[in-house]
Amino acid sequence: DYADGSLELVEAQRKAGKNDVGMVAWLMTLKTVEYPNGRQVVLIANDITHKAGSFGTREDVVFKLASEFARARRIPRLYIAANSGARIGLAEGIKKVFKVAFKDPSSPESGADFLYVNKSDYERLGVSRKDLIAEATTLNGEEVFKI
Repeated sequence: DYADGSLELVEAQRKAGKNDVGMVAWLMTLKTVEYPNGRQVVLIANDITHKAGSFGTREDVVFKLASEFARARRIPRLYIAANSGARIGLAEGIKKVFKVAFKDPSSPESGADFLYVNKSDYERLGVSRKDLIAEATTLNGEEVFKI
């Protein structure tokens, strides 16, 4: 569990496309003119073969642990960003009640104004369980809760 500090980086060999997390890290020795015998660096990169390299909570943990590894050893950390954006980690029950307030409901490709939940879902998730933080607003004459 990350919260109690029991996670650690583990060296692993996997074939291409077999990662179960969209972030990878390498401990490398780079030889340069300034360091002809080589200098260690930590290289962190998104793995685009796993969910298009998008960032979720597991990728964040790999990034953080690899960064801490580099800092503890006082070696440079390099990050190569190649990703499709963030994956928001949410409970399935919460994701199912999200709704989209489109700028033009007849033309969704025109974009969205905000995400929201209806009043009954907000009362079930936000008020009682504090699983959702939202503010009241009006949409098409109905009170909704903007996330």
